[in-house]
Amino acid sequence: PSFPYTLDHRIFHECMIPPCPNKAFPGVWEIPLVMWNDHKDGRCSMADACSNPPDAVGVYLMIMKNFQRHFQTNRAPFGLFYHPAWFTTPHHKEGFELFLDTVTEMEDVWLVTSWQAVQWMRDPTPLDKIKQFKPFQCDYKSRPPRCDNPKVCNLWHKSGVRYMRTCQQCPSIYPWTGRTGVANSLVDNL
Repeated sequence: PSFPYTLDHRIFHECMIPPCPNKAFPGVWEIPLVMWNDHKDGRCSMADACSNPPDAVGVYLMIMKNFQRHFQTNRAPFGLFYHPAWFTTPHHKEGFELFLDTVTEMEDVWLVTSWQAVQWMRDPTPLDKIKQFKPFQCDYKSRPPRCDNPKVCNLWHKSGVRYMRTCQQCPSIYPWTGRTGVANSLVDNL
């Protein structure tokens, strides 16, 4: 299991799925996708790429086996990275919920966002002070109000029209790798 790390220096590991950074990007954090073992001992980077068991208990046991590898060794964050479609299979969702029921009962496990994990990496806080650790508190007073009525943006991308929903102004181009939809003279040749 690997901890989140900065790209202050070139990556220290083999590039499994290109493209990977080939130089330093100071201040940028990387959250690693740690390879899982599926129920047939195949390797996969996300649960939905695994050979999943045919029932909820099997899914639960597969997730727990991978979680325990983190929990019982170096305690690196255990990333829960899924595509939404994985949850449309009822026993996948049920097995995942069983996993959540188990780990939320553990006193020294926290369900956090990637941002919160990085904040803890920047300021490792001992358990006796974790309740005062600001990034783990649920104080959302400064969060913008929820957007219940997003706009639909129709944007050309590659060979067709793409649709995206946003509560912001529609971008001029479809946001994609290296192109955010916000004019940038270096990327957009302006």
